[in-house]
Amino acid sequence: MAQSITAKVFRYNPAVDGAPRYETYEVPWEDDATGKMTGMQVLHYIYENIEPFAYDYACTSGLCGRCSMMIDGKAGLACWTCLEPGEHTFEPLKGFPVIRDLKVDTSAVYERYVQTDVANKTVEPIAEVKDIEYDLYWNTLERMNLCRECMCCYASCDSLQLGGAWDSFAGPGAMVQIGMRHLDPHDEADRISQAAFSGVFDCVQCGSCNNVCPAAIDIMGVIKQMQDEAEKAGLKPAGDGMVAARVAAAREADPSKGAVDCSSCHDDGRKPGEENPHGY
Repeated sequence: MAQSITAKVFRYNPAVDGAPRYETYEVPWEDDATGKMTGMQVLHYIYENIEPFAYDYACTSGLCGRCSMMIDGKAGLACWTCLEPGEHTFEPLKGFPVIRDLKVDTSAVYERYVQTDVANKTVEPIAEVKDIEYDLYWNTLERMNLCRECMCCYASCDSLQLGGAWDSFAGPGAMVQIGMRHLDPHDEADRISQAAFSGVFDCVQCGSCNNVCPAAIDIMGVIKQMQDEAEKAGLKPAGDGMVAARVAAAREADPSKGAVDCSSCHDDGRKPGEENPHGY
């Protein structure tokens, strides 16, 4: 008997549908040289052979971040999530308004990236650009600069999803941008104060952001470093801990919530940016 994938796909058009629904599709297993099939291949098959629906993608190689969604309840890139035969669920990225089906509106969160003012800030014009130490550039700054802006970290963040800190916390992705400039010796802005006013202490260090990041950025570590430096500078607000309390209460009410382990969600032996073994 031929193997197949049973894809349960979230369907919803806010303009005409009264409520979301799930449609189930049978997709034949495509056993290629890698012995694996990606979520993107499943979606393409449904769209091209069964019926069209809305989802986003561009590069299909793990670089652009546009195909981020929830697959089997975990945030990841569809083009980089490898599936086995059996039943799998495809849903829109958690915490974002649905435009249609699997396509969501990330514009409000993307604005947070813009507001971090990631361009280098100096007190005076730089007369001579000095070299950045090799290890700092290649092992720290360059890694942080690989952010795809896929928003998987936002969809997995306990502070946002369980603690409701959307108004006070700029979020893990934006914090990486602030942290990158804080560590950049060319930047002279007070990025620690910026982090504090952007809600850095609302991070509860759950680690879910690290587990889902397709660029393998140590988001939690970056935020923890800024938390420590902000606290030493006397910038930790009094009465801090409300978000952590809400997260703890949500976890107690439903132990299945929070702190996702997605360390293998997109593991097919490649590093981000390497050629897609499926040939597209």
